[in-house]
Amino acid sequence: MTRRIARHLKLMAVVGVLGLTAIANLRTSTAEGLQPLVGADIASEQRLISKYFEDFVAYDKQAAELGKRARLVDADLDPLQQKSSDLKGRLSNVQNAAREIVRKLKAANEWDDLDTTLQAKFTDTNQRSLFAQTSFKRLLEDNVTTRGNEIGTPLDNLRRKLTSKNTVGSEFQFVRAGFRPSPRVTPMGSKDSLGCAIGRWGLIAIKIVGGTPTNAAYDAVFHQCWPEGAVSPF
Repeated sequence: MTRRIARHLKLMAVVGVLGLTAIANLRTSTAEGLQPLVGADIASEQRLISKYFEDFVAYDKQAAELGKRARLVDADLDPLQQKSSDLKGRLSNVQNAAREIVRKLKAANEWDDLDTTLQAKFTDTNQRSLFAQTSFKRLLEDNVTTRGNEIGTPLDNLRRKLTSKNTVGSEFQFVRAGFRPSPRVTPMGSKDSLGCAIGRWGLIAIKIVGGTPTNAAYDAVFHQCWPEGAVSPF
C-alpha cells in the first residue's frame, strides 16, 4: 500500500512538471506563432518602446497621486526624481528604436505602403481615433527627443508647491488651506505630448509584430493623448 501511494505521488509530481513545461511551451509557441504584419523584424524595438511607455505611465500616475496630497515633504519627491532622471536618460534609446523601425521597414521595402497596411489593422473606430488626422509613417518619424523637458514637468509642478515652508519642523505644506490639487499634475492630455507620441509608437509596433494591444493598452494611450475628464472609449 505504501509503495502504491509512493508511486502515485511520484506520478503526480511528474505530471505537475510536464504541466508546467506545457504551459511554458504554450507561451513560447504563442510568442513564436505571431504573424508579423511585415517581414522586417522589429520585436526588440517593440519591447523597448512598450517598456518605456509602461514606466512613463507609472511615473505619471505616481506624480498625480502625490499631487492629490494636502501635505508633502521634500523627501516624498525623491523616488519621483529618480524615475524622472531614468526616463530622461532612456529617452534617446526610445527615439533610436523608432528610427530603427523606420530603417528596417525601408530596407525591407515595406515603408511606402505602411499607412495602408496599418489602416487595415486598426479597424475599430475608437482605435482609429488615436491616429486621426495624421499618418502612421509621420508618427514614427516624429522626433520626440525635442520634447524631453516634458518629463520633468510633473516634478517641477510638485516642487513649486513646496516653496512655502511651514513652521512645523522641516515639513512643507501647500500655501492655501482650501487648495484642491488637480487629479493630474502633468502636462499630458494632448496629441502633441511626449506620452501620447510614445504610446502610439507602442501600439503601432505591437501591430507590426503581429500582436494585439489590450484595451488597457489603448486606454493608457488615450489618457496620454486626451485631456483629463475625457471618457476613454476602451
